[in-house]
Amino acid sequence: METVRPSIVLATLREAMSPNSVAPLPHTRRTTLVLSLTALAVAVVGWFDLYQHYDPHGPGVTVAALARAVPVLLCLYRPLGAWWLALAAAIATAVPTHPVSDAEPWPWAVTTVMSLVVVLTVIALRAPRRVLVALWLILLAAGTTLVLIRGPVRLSDLLPITILSALAPLTAEAIGSRSAAQRRLVVVEEIGQAEHARRTLLEERTRIARELHDVVAHHMSVITVQADSAPYRIADLPPAAVDEFGSIAAEARRSLTEMRRLLHVLRQDADAGAEHSPQPGLAELPVLIETAHRAGLDAHLSVADGVPSPDRVPVGVQLSAYRLVQESLSNVVRHAPGATVRVTVTGDTSALRITVLNSAPKAPGTPGTLGTPGAPGTVKAAGPTGALRRPVEAHDRTAGTEPDGTGQGLIGMRERVAMLAGELRTEALPDGGFRVAAMLPLPPADATPAPTTPGAA
Repeated sequence: METVRPSIVLATLREAMSPNSVAPLPHTRRTTLVLSLTALAVAVVGWFDLYQHYDPHGPGVTVAALARAVPVLLCLYRPLGAWWLALAAAIATAVPTHPVSDAEPWPWAVTTVMSLVVVLTVIALRAPRRVLVALWLILLAAGTTLVLIRGPVRLSDLLPITILSALAPLTAEAIGSRSAAQRRLVVVEEIGQAEHARRTLLEERTRIARELHDVVAHHMSVITVQADSAPYRIADLPPAAVDEFGSIAAEARRSLTEMRRLLHVLRQDADAGAEHSPQPGLAELPVLIETAHRAGLDAHLSVADGVPSPDRVPVGVQLSAYRLVQESLSNVVRHAPGATVRVTVTGDTSALRITVLNSAPKAPGTPGTLGTPGAPGTVKAAGPTGALRRPVEAHDRTAGTEPDGTGQGLIGMRERVAMLAGELRTEALPDGGFRVAAMLPLPPADATPAPTTPGAA
């Protein structure tokens, strides 16, 4: 059994004697109102209690009633100071008063008990338990001393204050501990949500990086092949040029080796069965729409005449456009069953524009609404269903998001568009539909076009 050391007792007494060791309660309107009404009740009821049931020979009844009410208000500013003032007022009231009958409690009148218990309860919400025990023992010692001095000793006079001064603070301390635990739980949940959002963002960025590294590795392979074959394709090359092409090919092979190592790290959590699948582009959009048809989605694709040909659009832009359409169709399948979807691809030599517009779901009361009408950007994205993924498995090894609908699809859309310095707008429509519009910039027309048949390294 652990013994209580004198140093701990002295430290507890010093803490209990210091008026500033316990922080006051927050000055909210509710706290101020409750304590003010309690102080008023102690003053008014205490006046009648002393006047009818006791025979004061010292301070007047009004002074004694107010002296016991003031500490209740002082709890708002100095809880421990209010306690010592309440104890002093209680003793000053008890010493000169005498009960008119043996049925009246002494030394603590009923309203004195109310004042002391209220102050002690307020302290219990802010002070540690050891301080409460010290104050409780001091109160019992003061009451016992008064009874022993005047006599006769009646334990029934000390029983109410003993029970109430113990139960009320302990209850308040338990409630305060529960509230503190709830606040800590809220903080932990907020931290967990922030960590989950950060982890989701990093996972989506990793997925995008994995796809783009496929594209970069493909370009490095093309550079290697072109540099190695240049001396055979171009006649009469000077020896210096042949050596330069050889250096370019060797450096490209070294970079490709490092790229493959990086891809291996990025693909550790990826689907190994689809590891060497080519990345989809604009040419695969009709296949994606057909897959959506087979999944039961009424989807339509419209490609404007001014859209540049795939060989003029960088592979990264094509891949982002494909994923944007794919995520949008997945959201419709999950959140708006029965809706009609129209995918429109427009653009010119400066930018590629993708618009996915779906009507309101035909099934009334469909769960998982995309957003509130008129509130842009409130879509809750979700991953594609299995029916939408399986027919395009060759092109879609990482499409969609987690099946529990964590919003990762919308995060992926924004990350892809931001990566290309484009613009993305998602908004719910007044008629219950939803629109996703993206603008993806294109390089100048005089820039050398990249090959449009990317593959995994």
